[in-house]
Order: sequence, then C-alpha cells, then structure tokens
Amino acid sequence: MTRLLVTGADGFVGRNLMADLLAAGWDAVGVDHADGDLTEFGVAERLVREHRPDVVVHLAAQVGRLFGEDDVARSITSNALATGLLAKATADAGARMAYVSTSEVYGDQGDADCAEDGPLTLPHNIYGLSKYWGEQAAQLYCPDGLQILRLSMPYGPGVVPGRGRAALLNILWQANTGQTIPVHRGAERSWCWVGDTTRGIRIVLEDGERATTAPESAAGVGVYNIGRDDAAVQILDVARIACRMTDAPDTLIDLIDAPGAQTVVKRLSTAKLRALGWSPEVELEQGMELVFEWIRQFDEHGRPTEATPAAPTTTAA
Repeated sequence: MTRLLVTGADGFVGRNLMADLLAAGWDAVGVDHADGDLTEFGVAERLVREHRPDVVVHLAAQVGRLFGEDDVARSITSNALATGLLAKATADAGARMAYVSTSEVYGDQGDADCAEDGPLTLPHNIYGLSKYWGEQAAQLYCPDGLQILRLSMPYGPGVVPGRGRAALLNILWQANTGQTIPVHRGAERSWCWVGDTTRGIRIVLEDGERATTAPESAAGVGVYNIGRDDAAVQILDVARIACRMTDAPDTLIDLIDAPGAQTVVKRLSTAKLRALGWSPEVELEQGMELVFEWIRQFDEHGRPTEATPAAPTTTAA
C-alpha cells in the first residue's frame, strides 16, 4: 500500500485531508510544526527517514496575503526554503512529491480563466510569489512523479475568525457580532467547501497524471486546479446572505473600493479535475450554515465564548 506523509496536518486543510485519506483507507501519517520546523536544516531528512513515505504531500506553509506582508521573511522561508529542503529530502529518499500550492500563483488575470497550462503573471503579494517559488523548488529537486495542486478558496468550519482569516468566515463572524462588514466593489469569488477540496486532492493523488521532468511540470503536466469554476458569486451577495443568516441588518455592509494591489475577480478552469470524475457536492448556502454554527462560538474579539472549541473535520456535509 502506498504510504503518504502529509506535512501541515494540523492546519485547516491538513486536518480535513487527513480525515478524508484515512476514511478512504490510505496509509497516511501527518506531521506539523510540533514534529520539527521544516525551515531548519536536517528536519526534513529526519521526518522522511522516520516515516519512509512513498509520497510526501506538502501542505505546510505560511498562508495568507496579509500575514505574508506582515512578515515577508517568514513567508519566504516557510514557503520556498522549507519546500526546497523537503523536496530534496524527498528525492534523496526515492519518494515522490505532491506539492499543495495556490491559485495566487496565477496573479491577476482579470476575467480570464486560469488554466494549468496557461500563463502565470506576477502575484500581487509575497504569499503567491513564495508559493510559486515552492513550485519551482519541487520541480528542481523531485520532478519525477511530481503533482502540483493549486487550491482556490477552500472554506469550512475550524478557523478562528479575525484579521487575515478567510473572507467568508469573517463576513459571517462580523454579521453575527454586529461589526461593520467591509466589502470591495465588484469583488467576486467561487468558494469551495473544504470537503470537496480535500476529495479533489485525494482524487488527484489516486488517479491524476504525474510529470516526469521539470519542463513537463512547468508546462502543466501533473498540475491541477482544485476549486470551483461554476459558482462565482459577488462578495456583496455573500455579505447579504450572512446578514440574513445571522438576523443582522444589511446596513452593516460597507461597500468600498478594493485596494490597488488585490485581485478583484478570480476565475479558474477545473476541466482537468472534473475529467477525473470530481464534482462539488456542497453548495454555498449549505456550507455557510455549517460555518455559522462554528463562528457563533466566538465574540467580537475572536475569543471563544465558552471553552475553546475543538476544530472540526468534515469529509461531507
């Protein structure tokens, strides 16, 4: 049986991916920061040596646009340096890598659909750029069998609300606690339920194509967008749904211009993933109801109102 080593297993996507993999019968072990800092020399080699994986699924990262700009150095070391060290250790051990990247690597392409074999433009933020450098590090050190999974807008319960957190979760939290809800004019996204996201990752691991060389990978072989291309919604409409769901007045919504260095519209092609038999199962309002059940445990400061809630995992709704 193929053995998987999943880094970042205590994170939002990582927890849900581990639950999905184990439920599907995979031999998977998860590690996170408590098991060693992947930016430190020798840690990657030790973890690969201890767990002897056939495939390393690399999720561990410094995630987020705002957090990236807060600490540029940490984003670079966490997303580029750590990936380079782990990719080299993976290749030296004869294993292959599945690198979990982000749709931020496409940069701002306006209304165009971003396809895996299409162009990449300079991202607006160091988060997107550092994840692209991670892709290149994986292509450099372990191109044979490489898969790159570019996630887009996963959401679900389990993340503490507050600055820099997922927009959809924060909108529900702000509505529920009576805070102003800033919304950028014209902003549009297609959110993907985290269970659908992790199922997409698993399907690619099971049945997806793999690159054999770095040029193949750079051309899109073994690269998959994992998100939705069929459910674009204005963030203003999401805010209105959140107000209705939480019985909050929609006067909380503050419609403002987007800052210059931010992608207003993001569209992906998911034809490659759908060709493997994947399709989303959870629609937006159904998922938002489940997120609302989670965030109602937090006050206006993002503190739990009772005992700290356990982070849930879900493979379905």
